[in-house]
Amino acid sequence: MIQLHSLTKKFSEKQGLFDVSFTVEPGTVFGFIGPNGAGKSTAIRHLMGLLKPDSGSATIGSFDCWNDSERVKALVGYLPGEISFPADLTGEDILTLTRRMDKTSPEREKELRALFPIDTSVKVRKMSKGMKQKLAIIRCFMKDAPVYLLDEPTSGLDPLMQERFLELVLKEKDAGKAILMSSHHFPEMEKTCDQAALIRNGRIIMQDSIEGLIANSRKLFHIEFASAEDAVAFAGSLNGHVIGNRVDVSVSTTDELNTLLQKVSQYRVSSFRSAPADLEIVFIHYYAEEGSL
Repeated sequence: MIQLHSLTKKFSEKQGLFDVSFTVEPGTVFGFIGPNGAGKSTAIRHLMGLLKPDSGSATIGSFDCWNDSERVKALVGYLPGEISFPADLTGEDILTLTRRMDKTSPEREKELRALFPIDTSVKVRKMSKGMKQKLAIIRCFMKDAPVYLLDEPTSGLDPLMQERFLELVLKEKDAGKAILMSSHHFPEMEKTCDQAALIRNGRIIMQDSIEGLIANSRKLFHIEFASAEDAVAFAGSLNGHVIGNRVDVSVSTTDELNTLLQKVSQYRVSSFRSAPADLEIVFIHYYAEEGSL
């Protein structure tokens, strides 16, 4: 339903998109992960027909996103990363315009208003970030579209609203929608996404299922030693991080793990435990270690 094929849009040597390809099937959520400026929003803007690629293509359904942008927009519910409603309109004005443009269902709108309560009599310029985000979510999902493009969708939401949003995404996924979601909030990606791609400097550096990304990430171990001296000596041999008697050390291969076990056997150890694997560790491994954050 959603496809980028060898898409390139060059702004500079490290800014833009470079030979980016991925597909999002109906009934799945695809996560787009990367630091600010990595290219996530640029990819979504191509899918919305707002940017023309230098080469390659972006398609939704059977339509080219640039050449058939009007047909594409009819298929898509879009939640931009930067909310920019007209400042002097009220929330009710925004939703009234949405009803007229997209011929939305009153029942669907009522359900969304109950999930994300907001005083729609307030003008946009007086709304908090969280209020604007809830209004944008209601407006996006009022349109019962087969495709949703969601750019940092929970920005500004409190924890309760974040959970409600995740429930909504899973409900739409179960209804067969194709959903592309960019986010820095790792728990929500783990809960909702089937596949994910990590992007850095406009290039996809890893793409897999959420489970595959986590399984192939570096494993972090916390090791408590009998003395601070032992901790320092051990850490020096494996480039570990010392916190009192504890050393935190990560490994990514079987050889590295075996080396860790051989070296730790030379010391008196109080405890040895692995940290829970999650998507945030994958992100840190691929970005922070190379100074890309």
